[in-house]
Amino acid sequence: MNFRYTFLICFCLLFAPAAGAQSTAASDDVKTGDIRLFQDKYPEAIAAYSKAIERDGKLWKAYMGRAMAYAKILNYTDAIADYTTVIALAAQPEAYYARAELHFIRNEFNDAIADFSQVINADSLHVKAYVQRGRVYHHTTNYAQALADFSKAIALDFYFPDAYYYRGITKIANQEARNAVADFTQAISLLPDEGRYYKERAFTYFIIGEWTAADADLKKAVALAPALQSEADELRKLFSTQ
Repeated sequence: MNFRYTFLICFCLLFAPAAGAQSTAASDDVKTGDIRLFQDKYPEAIAAYSKAIERDGKLWKAYMGRAMAYAKILNYTDAIADYTTVIALAAQPEAYYARAELHFIRNEFNDAIADFSQVINADSLHVKAYVQRGRVYHHTTNYAQALADFSKAIALDFYFPDAYYYRGITKIANQEARNAVADFTQAISLLPDEGRYYKERAFTYFIIGEWTAADADLKKAVALAPALQSEADELRKLFSTQ
């Protein structure tokens, strides 16, 4: 899963003005951690944030930064623990969002839904939270709720291609393949250089028997993203036997 959005938002939070009660030394440690995090020096960042926490156990920015660093080295257990502390200290919505993504990775779907819902409750216009919660609902096979979340995201921002993309995938799972074509086409119109959109539309075309269109989309997908070649080959092999 791509954490670029969450990482950037959380990183910006770290640079907000510090509370007056925080010690200068602890704040300096956080700044050092921020620099090391930006430099992708995650163990050093963790050490700096941990030092800040030792000086001031209520400094939520130190926990936020350390959680981000833990997540970068795939230590999701400690990252979740630190995001939980941030929430207890400051109830930062982006801590809920980041924790939800980690729960999603760990297939802790109920926890992920609860956290994304917290984000939505705090900000009903949070498009990405609707999309991500919709993806979790999809994984739990609650397709009706997934479709509702993707549609809500589209209503809030109809220029958000992934909302159409994931709604299309859910429509396929919900036996609505013909309706899914329009969603993939819309995603492509918004982001025409995204190979995975073409691949999924090709899969949909195969399902509904439009072989020529499917083959054309697979060729376009591979041209845009050569790493999709093996998946394209598997799709052709799968449907050539039907």
